[in-house]
Amino acid sequence: MIGEQDKEVADFLEKLLVAGQLRVQRGDDLYSVKIFSESVPAKGRHFLTKGGRIDD
Repeated sequence: MIGEQDKEVADFLEKLLVAGQLRVQRGDDLYSVKIFSESVPAKGRHFLTKGGRIDD
């Protein structure tokens, strides 16, 4: 868990959440960082479990 003492990490994760993907350079190393949701929305669960199309 990220606490208040980890403000820089929390700020980075907030920027990543907004952008979806960030490229970060640290020295000579370049990293590509992506974020993915761990939860599936109700519509997505319904589609995956019922196997059918969902009308909007």
